[in-house]
Amino acid sequence: MDWSGKVVIVTGASSGIGRQTALDFAKRGARLVISARRAERLQRVSAECQTAGGEVEAMVGDLAEREFAESMVAQALARFGRLDVLVNNAGVPKHKHFYDVTPEDIEYTLRVNFLAPAYLTLAAVPAMLRQGEGYIVNISSGAGKLPPPRETVYAASKYALTGLSEGLALDLAGSNIHVSVIHVGPIDTEIWDRAESPVRYAGRKYSPRLVSEAVFRCIEKRRHELTVPRRLSLFFFLKALMPGAFRWGAARWDPVPRAVIEEAREKARR
Repeated sequence: MDWSGKVVIVTGASSGIGRQTALDFAKRGARLVISARRAERLQRVSAECQTAGGEVEAMVGDLAEREFAESMVAQALARFGRLDVLVNNAGVPKHKHFYDVTPEDIEYTLRVNFLAPAYLTLAAVPAMLRQGEGYIVNISSGAGKLPPPRETVYAASKYALTGLSEGLALDLAGSNIHVSVIHVGPIDTEIWDRAESPVRYAGRKYSPRLVSEAVFRCIEKRRHELTVPRRLSLFFFLKALMPGAFRWGAARWDPVPRAVIEEAREKARR
């Protein structure tokens, strides 16, 4: 696929998957609109993308705010006159026992992980319809099909993003706007450093490059769904086949400590 001159939005581009994806588009000659909350890091990525050959518009802001999400599409159209690809990558973790979750935790996680992609998509579809072509790639998570312990709210937000992607693929069929979802497993990003309770997983963490490669595969081969790493699909299959066994195994792999339950019970009594 000839990416020269194509216009691409990548959210959450200051590090990890977003940074790698933006760089890989820039190397192919695409024009980019990238966003993140951290201005200094985003500017570094912008400079890297320009060095790689891409033309870049960097926007600092919080996608939890609907106005900022919608402004990314407006800026892409204002500067470049079109929008070819939307990569909804930005996300926030929420690795926390539900006993300790607050209403603010729920609202913010859903705003960033689900509402922002929905708002961006609503804003992007009219431009893609006018052009007669477009691509939307949503970076979901393995948690969007298989909820890990201590990640109830995060899993709910990613289930919603997966559902949005699957529904969009049906609603936009025949429009030449292709929708994909990528279910991401343990990728080596800074998300692991932001957990609010102990993380049980201690296995291999994969390179963000694998996810970027999956983004291009979704677009160029018009795939609706990919899983990175692919072996994660086996767990999806086992959960669908034996849901009771999945719950049994998950509860024993990362059990809720008795002290946590008693502390929550005492808090409830108070």
